[in-house]
Formats: sequence, C-alpha cells, structure tokens
Amino acid sequence: MTVLQLQGTKLEQKRISTPLPLVRFFLASIGVFFIVAMHYFQHNPGGSGLELSFNASAWIPFSFAIGCGLLEICRQKIWRYSRMTIILFSCCVLLSLPIFYTDADSFAVLNRLLTLWAGFLFFVSLQQFVFTHNQRQRLLWFITIAVLIEAAFGWYQFLGLSTHNRFGYDVIANRPYGIFQQPNVMASFLATGLVIAAYLLARLPRYRGKWAWQHLIVLAVPVMTIPLLVVLNSRTGWLGAGVGSLLMLPYLYHFSARYQQRMWGLMLLLGIALAWQFSTVTDSSFSHKARVTLDSQRTTIMPQAYDMFTAKPLTGYGYGKFEVAYITQTALWHQQDPQYPVGVASLDHPHNELLYLAAEGGIVPLLGLIIAALSVLVSIKKAPNGTQLALVGLFFPIVLHTQLEYPFYHSFAHWIIFIILIFWVDNLTTKYHRYQTQYILALKTSAIALPIIITSFMITTLYSGWLLTKFETTHPVDINYLVKVNNPWAWQHRFEWDLHLTQLQVGIATDKPQLVTDYILWANQKAQTWPRPALYQNLILAYSHQGNTAQAEQVATEAQQLFPGITTSNAITATVSAAK
Repeated sequence: MTVLQLQGTKLEQKRISTPLPLVRFFLASIGVFFIVAMHYFQHNPGGSGLELSFNASAWIPFSFAIGCGLLEICRQKIWRYSRMTIILFSCCVLLSLPIFYTDADSFAVLNRLLTLWAGFLFFVSLQQFVFTHNQRQRLLWFITIAVLIEAAFGWYQFLGLSTHNRFGYDVIANRPYGIFQQPNVMASFLATGLVIAAYLLARLPRYRGKWAWQHLIVLAVPVMTIPLLVVLNSRTGWLGAGVGSLLMLPYLYHFSARYQQRMWGLMLLLGIALAWQFSTVTDSSFSHKARVTLDSQRTTIMPQAYDMFTAKPLTGYGYGKFEVAYITQTALWHQQDPQYPVGVASLDHPHNELLYLAAEGGIVPLLGLIIAALSVLVSIKKAPNGTQLALVGLFFPIVLHTQLEYPFYHSFAHWIIFIILIFWVDNLTTKYHRYQTQYILALKTSAIALPIIITSFMITTLYSGWLLTKFETTHPVDINYLVKVNNPWAWQHRFEWDLHLTQLQVGIATDKPQLVTDYILWANQKAQTWPRPALYQNLILAYSHQGNTAQAEQVATEAQQLFPGITTSNAITATVSAAK
C-alpha cells in the first residue's frame, strides 16, 4: 500500500469517526417550526400562551432545534459565544431575580421564565453553527414563507369562509387573524414579513436577467400583506409596516439593482391598489367608534400601570400578581379619588411590556430589558454604513407591538423571530470566542431529554385542550371529558374553572350542600390570585343557595368595590338582589 493510500485511509477513518455537523437537522427543525407547526389549528376558547394550540405545537420542533444546538457543542467540545451572549445571559438573570422576592407567585410566572430561558438557549444554539451565507439567509426565508402561508390563510378567512365554518371564524366582524386569533398579532406578523422581504430582496443577485424562485416569493409578499393590513384595520400593523418599510428604503437603494427596486415599487403600488379596493369593507366591519374604544382603554391602562410602578419602584407588586394587584390597587385609588379611572376587569397585562415587568418586579427586570435593548442597538451601530437603518427596520414592527400589547404571550412565533433577528445582528457585527469544554455528559443528557420531555408535555397539552373544548361544547355535559384530562398544569385556570363550576351546578341541581361548600372554599382561595367578575358572581350564588345572605352581601360589596364600572349592569347585581 502506497503512502498516499495510507493517508487517504486515515483521512477516511477520521471522517467516519468524527460526527457530521448537525446544521442540516437544526435548519430542518426551524423549517418545520415556521412552515408546519406554527400553523396548526385546534378549536379553543382563546387565551394566550399554551392555551392557543399553535403555540403548543410550535414548541415541538423548537425543542429539537435546541437539542441540535446542545449536541453540536458536544460534537465539537467547543462552546462558541460572543459578548452578546454574556449580556443576554445577565439580562435573563435580572429578569428572573424577582421570582425570589417574597411577594412573587412562582407558579404563576413559571411559564414566562421557562420561555425566557428557552429563548436564550435557542440563541446559544444558533451561535454554535458556522452557517454558510445561504444557510444563514434560510432563517429569514423560513419566516417569509410562514408569512405568505398566514397571508393566504387570512385571505381564505376574509373571502372564502361562510357562516358556521369549521374554524369558528367570525364572518360578521371579518378581521382575518390567520392562526393567531388576534388581529393585531396577525398585523405585526405580516408587517415583519414585509420588511424582511424587502431586506432579502436587496441581498439577492443583482445581475440583470438573473431571476430565481426567491424573487417570486419576495415580490409576492407586499401584494399579499398590504391589503390584509388594511382589512385588519390595525394601526399597530400600519405603523409597523410603514415605518419599517421607510427604514428599509436606503438599504434597497444602496444594495439592490435598479430593476429590483422598480419591481419592488410596482408590487407595493399593486398592494396599495388592492388595499384601496377593500377599504370600504374595512370601514363597515370595524367602526370608528370601536377604534376609539380601543384607544381610550389603552390610555387608561398604561397610566395606571405606571402609577403602580411609581408606587413600588424597587420591588413591584410581585411577579405573577399583576392582575390581582392591578384590580385591587386601582379600586383603592378610585375609592380615595372618585375621579381616578376604575380598573379594567380581567386584565392580566397592561399592554406594554416595560410597564408590565416594572409593575410586577420593579426596577430590576426593567433594567434587564433596557440593557438588552441597548446592547442590540450598539451592535447595530457597528454594522456597515447603509445597513444600520435596515436592521432597525427588521425589529420595528415587533418592538412597537410589545409597547402596545403583548405579542410574545399570544404568539410563540413572534418570540422566535425576535431571537433570530438578534442573532442576525450579532452574527453580522461580532467576533465569536471559543471555550474548550470536556464535560459534556450533562449537555448530551439535556440535548436528548429536552425534546422528549417538551414533546410529551405539548402533546398532552393539545390533548387536554381538545378534551376541555369537547367538555365545554357538548350538551348535555359529559363529565368523562374532564376525567380524561391528563395535563391540568398547562390548563390551570380553565381546568379548575370547568371542574368547580360543574361541581357548583351539580350541587345546586341535586341539592348536595357539600359540593356547594367545596366550591365556596375553592372560589375564596382562587379570588386571591384570579379575581374575575364571573367568579364573584358564582360565589354570591353559592352563598345564596346556602341561605347565607350576610356572606353573599359581603362578597357583593367586595365585587362592587373591585369592579365598580361593570357590577351595576351585569348579572352580579341581579344575584345580589336574589341574595337579599
């Protein structure tokens, strides 16, 4: 055997013994996330987080992506990190610290913190791969394709569905929210897709006559999304798309060919022309009066949340306790000053992420958010001239939305897009460091265990949600659906509500005092963390059934203090009268 043959054999053996990079599996997981999992539909009564089926299904490929990233560290025995990694880790610590405060409700905030740290692990996983130019851009292409899928679904909702459709879509209001079930979340998703499409267009080949399927995808985005943004009548979407597109113009001018610029302008005009055709439909389906109502509610909630922060700027009112703290504190301020606006019932977020964390956790988590934002801006500042405004434009629709609502709680896809954009900026502007590691057993175990645990949990979450929906929509009520629920943790409020409300109804219908007493015990405890008008209404009913008029009146008085704006016109008043 010659020397060359021996060398070739050794190289082949080395190639066989060295595991192949996992970048393809990682990108495949991200592709499944954006093209398949996030569009999963299952009937549900609304809500946020895992209560929305598409969020639960999206966690499954997401967990595999994190697993691939951890396994890549094990394969290389090297952890790649940047200064941004350390800063974001520190910010996550600051955002997590208030859970150790004495007033925190750890269980209520656990989902939020797990999602936060899962997002950080995803960012670390992205950093472990040395992407080629095409592979890195594929991350943005996946988002663009997902936007087109949701736009197509939105058009189907707007034009193709009839009354009593299988999706439960309201054809009277006719605001096509896609899979998100909330028009503003759909709007910011479409606006983000619009600015990403413009960004990708400038990065495509500039030679004349060089056309590819990517051009068709990019140029289809404005035609599909702009009319939908008008139909949605979301000023969050309009502002995000408008400002984001303006920020992208210098980038298109400097880095795209003239014919690409002309085609993009033509598609924008076509999208605007189609939007004009649907403007009259929008005016009739979402009245000016409704828009004013939305505005007035925000202008009430946000100052109240700011007042909460200034009242307890150091520690806040306790992580996971915004709803109960908000409704009790505003009720107290309203009693002290009748001119102070009453609190909004069932409000679990002040429609502004900065105010939310500041009211719950005080200055520490607020500093964490500010430091993270400044670090991203500093990284953008380091980007080459002509690209900085475009990078700001990529973030603008989602960042704007976080200051007006809470998109990260409604849509897991928004959170993942946000992390990908941070990685994109960091990857363009930073130098990576390498840390040699030999202790990889824990990482290997985590990389294998995480996808298994998360997938199992999310499958049971979807199954339990299906059972609860069947229970709530089946008449007469079939208690067997509740009995089969195998993941009540993911559905804490809804499962407990269905279980104990049924208990109360059965107790009253069959004259079983013990069932009514059990409901009273649960409701009094639940009201401490989840004060809702319907809960007080049913508690008054339970006391009335027991003949405990004094206690019913006391609960009614408390309800009228907490919800003075609505108790005079809803069923609680009728129940109080019955109790008397």
